[in-house]
Amino acid sequence: MRANQGPDTGSSNYPPPVYAVAEDRGSVPPAGVFWWLGSTILLGAMLGAAWWLLAPTGRVFGDPGDPQQWVLRDLTLAGLEVVAGLAVGAVVAVRLRLPGVVARILAAVGGSTVGSLLALGVGEGLAYVFGPHGPEGVPGSVFMLHSYGALALWPATASLVILVAALIGLARRRE
Repeated sequence: MRANQGPDTGSSNYPPPVYAVAEDRGSVPPAGVFWWLGSTILLGAMLGAAWWLLAPTGRVFGDPGDPQQWVLRDLTLAGLEVVAGLAVGAVVAVRLRLPGVVARILAAVGGSTVGSLLALGVGEGLAYVFGPHGPEGVPGSVFMLHSYGALALWPATASLVILVAALIGLARRRE
């Protein structure tokens, strides 16, 4: 070994490759699909807790015996799900040109569906365990969702945002 040996500067591979490009540009690694599913499902649990805290007749404010506030309880979950759908759809829409777009879209929309159901379960479960408990004998006073159509808003909003972004991308490519 030589005493004044310097760094190897004769290498022809500069800059070094950061990653190898996959041969199959249509595939996405399974870890990416699990990330999309897991993150949307975790978002659903957080959405359910937020619904329980923020909705009228929920944990913080409102009278569970007042029927006029029951609609606001359903609308609170619907609004939270629209916001979550916009966020998930926007994140997927930014990545439409990356490989594995179909698997990513299916995982995001499927995870949004499961996350929506989990939001319902978490919100109603927290209300069952920690309250508030409506007056006995008054149907509908229990903290629950009366309008189950609100559960479809999250995956529908995410799908709509992705569709609009894809159509805009197609229109720009045709010009």
